[in-house]
Amino acid sequence: METLDDLVRRVNGELHEEYRTRLRALLSERPKEWLVEQLLARVPAPGTGPSPAAPGSRPEPAELPEPESEEERTRRLGRIRTWKLDTPRLADLVARLRSWDRERLEAEGLLLDPPRKGGPLVPARCRSVAGEELLREAKDLLYALLFGDAGDGVQLPRVERELLTLTVPRAKAHAVAFLMRAATEIGAVGTWRDPQRQADDERAPNVLVQVEYGEVAEELVGNGIAASLKLINDLEVNEQVLYARMENVEESTLE
Repeated sequence: METLDDLVRRVNGELHEEYRTRLRALLSERPKEWLVEQLLARVPAPGTGPSPAAPGSRPEPAELPEPESEEERTRRLGRIRTWKLDTPRLADLVARLRSWDRERLEAEGLLLDPPRKGGPLVPARCRSVAGEELLREAKDLLYALLFGDAGDGVQLPRVERELLTLTVPRAKAHAVAFLMRAATEIGAVGTWRDPQRQADDERAPNVLVQVEYGEVAEELVGNGIAASLKLINDLEVNEQVLYARMENVEESTLE
């Protein structure tokens, strides 16, 4: 007669096989470069850092921020609808947002004595009113490009599916909490080493945010995402390098 321990071992064995099968299927869909980066992230530099986790061990859960509230989302969508975002309007917004860089933000008083690049988040006290408005505009545009549709006043003829993978330090992830509602979130560790040894993120806990979105023929959506993320980094996230990768999804033509 089977004992309780026998039953537990049998169920664990079945679940283990299902886990391996499902994980293998998911990994086979990822680009080779992504897989290599994930493996390297788990290997510490010689003589430094903790050892890789033992097989079968459970990683610590990432402390992810709460998505923005319904009230915040409603206000954001209201602002987006006023744009009536079509291709010409998007081209204008991309050109304007691209005209800003860290030096201009500081020179024109939108950034006020911010912490050094690679340090902590830029606090609100280090942004002028105009700086706050520009940050909000960049976040609104990023949201519109990733999630907006005709009901939100976004009239873009999207013809291909793309995947955005954004890497944000876990401690700063609340700066992009507005992306969390409709994105895939994955815990990860940093691998970048600052040559000046001032702002390493090696082995630091990160969050990978992945979102599929529709691109237009002119690739303006990708340009707008890049311009928005650069401003969000300069005005708030404050990383030396904010990793963002955009890639085509196979068989991506939209009907």
